[in-house]
Amino acid sequence: MHRLYLTFLLAFCQSLYFSQSIKGFHIPDSLKSKNFEQLKKSYDKVFRIDNSKAELYANTILSKGKKEKNNDLIYEGYYKTAHVKGLKSENGHPYADTLLNITRNIDTKEYPAKAYIIKGILFNYDWKYNEALDYYIAAQKLSKNKNPDQFYYIKKLLGILKTATDENKEALPLFLEYYNYQKQKVNTKDKDIKSYIGSIFSLANGYSKNKQYKNAQIYINIGIKECNRFKDYTHYPYFISATGIANYYLKNYKKASDSHLEAEKSFVKNNDYGNLAITYYFLGKINYDIHKEEIAVKYFIKADSVLVLSKDFYPITRDGYEVLIDYYKKTGDKEKQLQYIDKLFYADSIINNSKQYLSKEIYKKYDTPILLEKKEKLINELSNKNFLLYWCLGIGFLIISVLAYMYIKNKKKIKEYKKQAELLLEKSKEVSIVLTVPSHKVIEEDNFKEEKVKSIPDKKLQDIKTKLERFESNRDFLQKNITVDGLAKDLGTNRDYLSKLVNELKGKNFSQYLNELRINHIVEELNNNERLRKYTIAAIADEIGYNNSESFSNAFRKITGTLPSYYIKLLQEQD
Repeated sequence: MHRLYLTFLLAFCQSLYFSQSIKGFHIPDSLKSKNFEQLKKSYDKVFRIDNSKAELYANTILSKGKKEKNNDLIYEGYYKTAHVKGLKSENGHPYADTLLNITRNIDTKEYPAKAYIIKGILFNYDWKYNEALDYYIAAQKLSKNKNPDQFYYIKKLLGILKTATDENKEALPLFLEYYNYQKQKVNTKDKDIKSYIGSIFSLANGYSKNKQYKNAQIYINIGIKECNRFKDYTHYPYFISATGIANYYLKNYKKASDSHLEAEKSFVKNNDYGNLAITYYFLGKINYDIHKEEIAVKYFIKADSVLVLSKDFYPITRDGYEVLIDYYKKTGDKEKQLQYIDKLFYADSIINNSKQYLSKEIYKKYDTPILLEKKEKLINELSNKNFLLYWCLGIGFLIISVLAYMYIKNKKKIKEYKKQAELLLEKSKEVSIVLTVPSHKVIEEDNFKEEKVKSIPDKKLQDIKTKLERFESNRDFLQKNITVDGLAKDLGTNRDYLSKLVNELKGKNFSQYLNELRINHIVEELNNNERLRKYTIAAIADEIGYNNSESFSNAFRKITGTLPSYYIKLLQEQD
């Protein structure tokens, strides 16, 4: 009976992965005769070096697996395609999700843990560290006492998460564990050269994050040497970039500049916008430190432009905006100065709103179980010191309770935002006017003859009303820096008449009226325009007249009860 169930499950899973097709892909003639080992070797050779070619080999492995109904090839095809798409800043999640579905109920040395690993890696590329952490922990449980390669690899991935939240001292031992494990394997028949060299890079990066740049340079040199020794150049551009960073902090500016310029070529070729932005940032820092301010500014602007392409923000690049602000203050370019002040505010909002929370999440989800395990060991060894143990347990429970309370409180807020987003979407489908702002289409002529606006002469009232309707129908409210004084001047009236008209007829002050017009407009646009949903919040804010994403998000929340990010996510899920 159990075997029959597994047979049925496999058949069902096959329907899933056969439905996940590679649109428009055909195996090139030159690869049709290649077997799996040859394709895997070709993929490994170009992975992180030429990711477009790597994706070609991954797609070929997947297509061959489907054609031959070979599960091993199918699994590897999905894993490799998902990974290389993530590196190219493309969406690899559909492939990872399919891999997770078709391997969830099998039990091999590699799967389903490997499926959870690739999901975590993709979330890490997306800067969604909480989700990445959940998948890593699930993979670690599945690989424990079963696959030491995976178990130690996950330690490295957890170390990467810790460096993202500036827990660099805690990350270094994890990198060291992974390096020692790979080092003892490299002289055996089970050696994994790519993982071994990757462990060297992780350790070098760990030392660099801890500002131990001389130690970092030692392992960078070892890594470059091993790349040449084993003819494996997967991590080579990252070693070159890392030596540029280390030499910058060691004030070897010429070596640092040469290294970054060399690494730039690889990152441009692979559309690796994240590392390219960091490269331009350090080239800016180098030139700024040697008093070549004009060149430094060009590189900082390049770094910002690349970050726009990647739709991500890297905290290390923050002070580049400070240099740009000071530069444009000196040159008297107020528009540019304001532009980069807004970007600095945006950078600080990301750092302040996410890093602290992420740090607590990693502590709660990863470190707490480890601490509890150590605590249990202490209880067994020091059972005669019950009083001390009770105090330790009490303090530990208190800490966990506080963390749990903060976590639940945040969850409730998220749940409320999601609920309000659903209500907004439902309402927007029922009627064309989603928000409380009256439309010029439903403002009847008689409304302007009510007793409460008689203080404005009829002729003047009719003139303002006509021009205000034109202001709404032409969507002039999308312009930036609109004020009641400015609009009154444009409408040929004065501030008092316009304020009185808006207050008495629309039941709100001018600021509320303007915000509701804009939010009503953008809700309708988001419903109908899929391309707009791919914009950053800052870009959408700019589209409808707000100077920054924070003021837009606040207005959206006050009027709809949710945040634009939650509403956009809901629309994307429905797509």
